[in-house]
Amino acid sequence: MKIKLRNLSYVAAIVSVLYASTGCNQATLLGTNLIPPGDLVNSQDSVVTGIITRNVSQYDSSIINNYSNYTHILGSITADPVFGKTHAFLFMQVGLPQSAFTFEGTNQILDSVVLSLSYAGYTGDSTSPQTFSVYRMNETGFRIDSNYAYNKVLGYDNSQLLGTATVTPLTTRDSVKVLGATETAQIRIKLSNAFGNELLAQKSDGAFATDSSFRAFLKGLAIIPDTMAANHKNMLYVSMNSTNTKLTVFYKANGKDSTMRSTFGFNGSTSGHSTTFLRNYNGSEASNYINTNNPKGDSILFLQAAPGLFTKMTIPNLENFPNVLINSAELVITQITVGESDKNNIFIEPSNLTLRQYTNGDSTKVPIDAGSTSYYTAPKQIVTNFGGVMIAQYKFSLNHYLAQLIKKNETNNGFKLEGFSSLMMDVPRVKAGGGSHSQYSLKLRVIYTKP
Repeated sequence: MKIKLRNLSYVAAIVSVLYASTGCNQATLLGTNLIPPGDLVNSQDSVVTGIITRNVSQYDSSIINNYSNYTHILGSITADPVFGKTHAFLFMQVGLPQSAFTFEGTNQILDSVVLSLSYAGYTGDSTSPQTFSVYRMNETGFRIDSNYAYNKVLGYDNSQLLGTATVTPLTTRDSVKVLGATETAQIRIKLSNAFGNELLAQKSDGAFATDSSFRAFLKGLAIIPDTMAANHKNMLYVSMNSTNTKLTVFYKANGKDSTMRSTFGFNGSTSGHSTTFLRNYNGSEASNYINTNNPKGDSILFLQAAPGLFTKMTIPNLENFPNVLINSAELVITQITVGESDKNNIFIEPSNLTLRQYTNGDSTKVPIDAGSTSYYTAPKQIVTNFGGVMIAQYKFSLNHYLAQLIKKNETNNGFKLEGFSSLMMDVPRVKAGGGSHSQYSLKLRVIYTKP
């Protein structure tokens, strides 16, 4: 731990002159509002440097991949030079319209069969296409009450390609007309007539008798993005627990004057659903800074929403901070960028970062400064860097933690820093200065009063 000190009585003497003469922008790199102006005379301003930061890639066992997490990410990013490639596959089931189901009329003739996924938004480039292929699953025992490892590709039959579609967010976000009725935005994938006719051939005392017999016939559907195209620059989000996530058979039948449809919908209580989420950092800038175990740490941080890269941060000897009254302790993380080639205009920063405190090994807890919340987050702020470029910055208050550490009521085992998303799996990312970065290093700014 290195501490650089400033006497704030000097700051108090000049701050009014600065603001009167220059009209300073308050969105500065370290901030101006840490303590009330009246307290400046009696306080010391210090910046703790020498913080060791390491980028870590490891499996995240906290990810819940099924159950009631109904919003899924889907697609493939292959054009991010900083963080590499990310692929998200979707596996899902649909259920019968009812037990002992039968199609209406007689002598049914297939019109078409369509898989619909309720569209819930996108991230990235709205014009970049994604191609999705639908396969028949052969995963044994696929079900809703199993928490599938997100890095495991579930079983599907490559020889059972049922259909493909190429879409963009721009072509997907609008409502659609289906048999004259308006439905909300959805990804629509037309499946093969062979598959549709196979469905028409099933009987109410066979595959259509119960959901169990139907799932023996159709274990599930795998929606697989094209992972080979070199210019994929977005991800789409789909909502499973929606009336627009369904398999629809359109057909005609004797005794019926118009096209009929039967809907095999997603059932939030019984239908299995899972995402396979794969990161590949090969060839990216981040690949040079992952799991290096450099004793001095990594000078650049690569932070992603989970599951992805996170930072282990340690502040050597912080427990030996002087016995003082802590007015403010603020951890400051600042984005770094080389400009357009980082593609920050396409791949967005997290709206928040999260901070957890290591307790024993890889076990963590929420820092005391979080209060009673389950997450301790710092929102993204936009500031101007030394080159006049607008960048992201995040600030965590550690007032209570440092005060308790000085009193020997806390431990100094380090922190885990990570991108935050409300989803279990997501792709926001930010490149930031590490503890040893020459210009935008991660810092702990402490303002204190001597007792």
